[in-house]
Amino acid sequence: MYKGDTMKDVVCGMEADGNSGFSSEYNGKIYHFCSKSCKDKFDKNPAEYSNNND
Repeated sequence: MYKGDTMKDVVCGMEADGNSGFSSEYNGKIYHFCSKSCKDKFDKNPAEYSNNND
């Protein structure tokens, strides 16, 4: 991911800046989030959200 790139936040569906600092790794894949709130939701139950983007 390069500066300025965005990807879909798997929790809320909004665009997430890859450089926002809100990211988590799960099963070898890095997920980016639009906010700390979305990151926290993902971190509590990553299996619930990890398949939304696959």
